[in-house]
Amino acid sequence: MQGFSLIEMVGVIAIMSIAAALITPNLARRISRVNGEKEDQALAMLGDGLVRSVRTTQTIPGANSWTTNIAAQVGLSVNDVRYVNPSDTASARVYLIHPSFVPTNSSTAEPLWTQGNSGASSITNARLLLISTHKSNLTLPVSSGRAASAAVFDAIWDWSYNATTEAPPSGWSSTWTENGEYLHVQRVNLASLFQMATFNNAHHGTNYPYYQIGSASAASMTTTNVLSAYYLSGTMMRLYFTNGTTLQMTHTLSDGVNFVYESSRWRIP
Repeated sequence: MQGFSLIEMVGVIAIMSIAAALITPNLARRISRVNGEKEDQALAMLGDGLVRSVRTTQTIPGANSWTTNIAAQVGLSVNDVRYVNPSDTASARVYLIHPSFVPTNSSTAEPLWTQGNSGASSITNARLLLISTHKSNLTLPVSSGRAASAAVFDAIWDWSYNATTEAPPSGWSSTWTENGEYLHVQRVNLASLFQMATFNNAHHGTNYPYYQIGSASAASMTTTNVLSAYYLSGTMMRLYFTNGTTLQMTHTLSDGVNFVYESSRWRIP
């Protein structure tokens, strides 16, 4: 049986080398694309978990509690929420808050907002971003918390990947050493979770009925005859007579609603 000559062996090795050179980049791109699709799906799941957490807990988490709140909703560990790859701390996801986010307890509040009887006077820029990258050892140039400016936040919010330019968001830090292919953004607009409710006491000055929002304690309408505020859709509202203990009406908020207290009773016109 005749074996291969040295020249034939060299030829086979050369062909294999050329094939490997052609296949390896394509394989790497395919793997990267698959990892990117997985991260898009992961961020969508986390965004959904964030919305469910806000509805369930009636709080909006801040930069220190978002991972815990989402983890409780989606059934993952905190590290699985915090990192794309829990074994790589450089893969931390970012929870970016619009700098003019309302409602809020204060500029440094944790959580950002907790629903109470007074509700929210505004829901301006109630927007959050979940940001990540699926490439190893590629650190994001923004950190969890309030964005440095509205321009920084909006540039990321408005960004979408362009396969031709491969550009990251406008104004993106030069510390980012790769193109936008590895960047992932999940947008969460919490304004859509809120509905306006108005409480009108026609007997202000003589009778003071009570109202109760969610798990808060019942409050009397002694300071104003009309209260209008935003509350989370799905919130249970309980309306009491003037003794504050006798329940007269319950209502689950689903759309804007106006409650009127007159003739010693609550009603919805």
